[in-house]
Amino acid sequence: MHVAAIGDNCVDVYVEQDRLAAGGNALNVAASWARSGLRATYYGAVGADREADVVVEAVAGAGLDVAAVQRLPGRTGLTVIRLVDNDRQFLLEDFGVSGSWTPAERDVEQLLGCDWVHVAGPLARRGAAQRLASVGLRTSVDLSTQTEFGDLTGIEIAFVSGTGPRGDHARGLATAALTAGAKVAVVTCGPAGSLATDGHEVVEADAEPISPTDTCGAGDSFISRFVRDRLHEASLQTCLMLATSAATATCMHLGGFPQEARPIPSWIRDRVDASRSSRDT
Repeated sequence: MHVAAIGDNCVDVYVEQDRLAAGGNALNVAASWARSGLRATYYGAVGADREADVVVEAVAGAGLDVAAVQRLPGRTGLTVIRLVDNDRQFLLEDFGVSGSWTPAERDVEQLLGCDWVHVAGPLARRGAAQRLASVGLRTSVDLSTQTEFGDLTGIEIAFVSGTGPRGDHARGLATAALTAGAKVAVVTCGPAGSLATDGHEVVEADAEPISPTDTCGAGDSFISRFVRDRLHEASLQTCLMLATSAATATCMHLGGFPQEARPIPSWIRDRVDASRSSRDT
């Protein structure tokens, strides 16, 4: 079984912990799949800078093929994170070249051999998932905090991040995603839990009570596990419960997937400082 995630990657910079790790929604999903034993590929782009080396090393370390990562002129994505009560807050989010990257025709041809493709990051807002679904690929998409979904015809699973307690708001988002054409809608609400529906049944799950180390990437681990079990035809309730446990496990370590976090080098600090100065002026 071959699965692929396409979209964003970045260097996650934990300013107060003096640590950095590779991350990004799509890369986190692919890395989680690879670590679970699935044949997984990550498709995305990095820049022509030293940050790219951090990402590519993590891609290789996760057991993913670095040949599917394109190097383009420009900067690699960078996210600056502060942990508040060990819950991640983004101080700066720069997608770099992955923000505008689109898979080439040769990438799409390679994806045609996959059993599942997940689309995340800015690419998900540009209709890439719909394009892949239209050629017969089983496809999921991470819509993040979007509330207007466009046409989701053919999308097998639409994942949405709710911004409030699980209840009418989450059910409304799920209904909207189904109405837009998704076959299954899943809404995650952080500590308020999650719900999933295929239009016939609605199932819900509470978040597991924990004291997290870092919540960054928990939603991506949730997606990875949900899709993995859906591929094996598990019920929505089973998928939701196992995905919740996967998200919990990710909350117990720094970064979106297990890797050796390293001290922040001076050249990363210089970029962070320059980005903050540019944003403040």
